[in-house]
Amino acid sequence: MTVSSNTICNLQRLKLISAQMGGNSLLVQASGGNTSLKEDGILWVKASGKCLARAQKEDIFVELKISEVMEEFHSSHHIETKCRPLSNNGLRPSIETTLHAVMPHRVVLHSHAIDVIAMSLLPQSQDKIKKALHGIRWLYIPYKRPGKYLTQEVANALARQPADVLILANHGLVVGASNPDEAAALQAEVNQRLCLPKRQYSEFNKEDLSRFADSIDGAYMPKADVIHSLAIDPWSLELALRNPAYPDHVVFCGIRPWVMGIAKMPPSNDTKYGFIPGVGVFLLPAATPATEAMLQAQAEILLRIPPGEETNLLSDDQCNELLNWEAEKYRQNLDKSV
Repeated sequence: MTVSSNTICNLQRLKLISAQMGGNSLLVQASGGNTSLKEDGILWVKASGKCLARAQKEDIFVELKISEVMEEFHSSHHIETKCRPLSNNGLRPSIETTLHAVMPHRVVLHSHAIDVIAMSLLPQSQDKIKKALHGIRWLYIPYKRPGKYLTQEVANALARQPADVLILANHGLVVGASNPDEAAALQAEVNQRLCLPKRQYSEFNKEDLSRFADSIDGAYMPKADVIHSLAIDPWSLELALRNPAYPDHVVFCGIRPWVMGIAKMPPSNDTKYGFIPGVGVFLLPAATPATEAMLQAQAEILLRIPPGEETNLLSDDQCNELLNWEAEKYRQNLDKSV
């Protein structure tokens, strides 16, 4: 397949912007988020399980015919995209491939932006977003499982009202534009407008945490200190003991933490982390880099939720459908191999 010089230029810009997104933990964590470019009937989209941060160092995109993606999306037989990529790099298209395809824009950026997710959890969030995003064409999309279900919700919403920005409840941000630089500028503008204040929290006591962790085989401390706020900050702890805020936390961390003191030993060898209320958070041998990235994201999100505020977290059913989904098991297996 011949690729025009203009397409090559746009792909290079998209790779640079993707890498910048992946290097910003307030936008993207681990293998989350995805970006795409449409040119001459072809969709270049980030592959499932690949990290945007590696966009300039690895081949992280797959190429598909847009017509085939849309044909499968409209098919009642397939829940997820089964299109065969044009590229022969052995990669699997992103779970969000159909979402990128239905967006009418040439370039689409999808992030798991911390401030946007936190805003979407708050009561009357749509009223707050409407005021903050005055002058921008945007839509609020209720939570649906990523993939075809979310794409259908987006397609229905776009059919009623065109938009350049999608606020995905409990999930993140999608922006579309005619080129990579315009998309990146719009993404930055939306995040700046929806920026929320971050609550201060007490510092953790490293000696106390180490003393507890030493009694657990293989336990070690996370690199990011903010993770300890999940066990130290009272409101963050209360929320963290409920359900997660967004899908990738369920996929890479599970639904709820092991809490030392409530259970003396980890429930199984698959347990990835634990809380010591009032002391801190520790990781276990089953943890992966994505586990730590998601805990950091959870900490950042919950510190932006005002204490006592009603908070729209994922339901038990929403969490369970993610844990039992083959497409997410694929990403989990890739993460274990890192």
